[in-house]
Amino acid sequence: MTQTEYEGRLFIDGEFREARSGRRYNVINPADESVVGTAADAGAEDVHDAITAARRAADETDWGTDHKFRRHCLEQLQEGLRREIDTFRKLVTAEAGVCAAVIPSHVDAMIDGMDFFNNLITEFQWEEDLPPYDFLGFTSNRRIRYEPYGVVGAITPWNAPFMTAIWKVHHGLATGNTVVLKSAPDTPLTAAMLAKVAAEQTDLPPGVLNTISSEDKAAAGDAMTADPRIDLYHFTGSPGVGQRIMERAADGIRHVVLELGGKSANVLLPDADLDTACGLGVAMCMNSSGQGCALATRMVVHASIYDEVLQRLEAIVGNLPWGDPTDPTNMVGPIIRLEQLERIEGLVDRARAAGARVLCGGKRGDRGGKGFWYEPTVVADVDENAEIAQTEVFGPVLAVIKYDGDDDEAVRVANNTRYGLSGYVQSRDEERAWRVAHKLRAGTVNINDSFYLSPDAPFGGWGISGVGVEHGVAGFRDYLRIKSIASPYKG
Repeated sequence: MTQTEYEGRLFIDGEFREARSGRRYNVINPADESVVGTAADAGAEDVHDAITAARRAADETDWGTDHKFRRHCLEQLQEGLRREIDTFRKLVTAEAGVCAAVIPSHVDAMIDGMDFFNNLITEFQWEEDLPPYDFLGFTSNRRIRYEPYGVVGAITPWNAPFMTAIWKVHHGLATGNTVVLKSAPDTPLTAAMLAKVAAEQTDLPPGVLNTISSEDKAAAGDAMTADPRIDLYHFTGSPGVGQRIMERAADGIRHVVLELGGKSANVLLPDADLDTACGLGVAMCMNSSGQGCALATRMVVHASIYDEVLQRLEAIVGNLPWGDPTDPTNMVGPIIRLEQLERIEGLVDRARAAGARVLCGGKRGDRGGKGFWYEPTVVADVDENAEIAQTEVFGPVLAVIKYDGDDDEAVRVANNTRYGLSGYVQSRDEERAWRVAHKLRAGTVNINDSFYLSPDAPFGGWGISGVGVEHGVAGFRDYLRIKSIASPYKG
């Protein structure tokens, strides 16, 4: 597929169309600043049209109650995505800069994982009868019933455009909701391609899925969050934007599920296997160029192993392959845009000025003067309260913090953050690691060479890392209202 063939129009009420203004904007490849394609630049009027279509489909069709038909359509979607998997792989790398080395975790695994929610459509206990109960002189049967909210306003980030879009679209539709998907300005083409598969290879009714792209970071999102016809907002992104969405959703008391940022600690206890801990620690910080919310960006290391860990990190990260994201040997690719590159640069420069040591990297990369690059970086001797220890960098930067004390001290340092998305524990004694894991204030924790992400395990954050969960039966329920109905007991 060439760049001119990528679909970039809005998808509203079952049809592709341009924005009412006629405006389009360029989608830039962060690796070389070439134009990947163009996307429709939606305004408030286009958002209104999309919500109108979704509202009609939610209110006037049986999409929310016909479980067998929904499963049929979403199994079609899954197969359609499999048929177009090569296009999605290339597109995610082109518009988001995701390295080919990790593309299978962004695309292939997400399509395979659709089985779990597809099965839940027909296997979930949509109704449950309770035994008779006496109250106020009435003996009543009770039935608990799960129903979709109605219209979901889904807003996705740029760092994982396929992964986060398929989670929100698929999960929203599987639970019987209709969806308006607003993609990040940097990565609209993946969402448009998803809509193209839905339009051409499924029996999804018009209005059930709608996609919006907009060059302005806030305009379309503000139009969505101001519209009372949306019942549930499902957002992945920064805590600041998440808080704004939650505040606006309070008007009308509308439900929100927010997966926000992270500053996840990787705790290396004194008995950690350093081969595993350092190798895995680098991979879990640097993969996706460090542009991931649940990555292990703080390494909390016991004083007894601190110097050896730093030597290992300097050797590993200093020789980490970075560059062209289409080269499968590279782990670190480009930064999404200049603004983000400058932000990373400022955080590291200020850490250095405050007394931290930059063991390797710590500066922009250069690939012929094109693209947005930052070298894989290790910042050592970081104070636990320093800006770089408390702020999500969202780049290939690992901050190393030394602690001297028992495991409770390690826990205290790890928990010294407003975030609570993920955590990591390294110890040769797995029972010891479990004890630490239980004390970490985070929605997910990984012990040694393990990782939490799977379709059946809930994923969500504590603190400013979010509210609600994605995945698992708990994530399925987050898209559903609960209704209790009583009827007379007749013996």
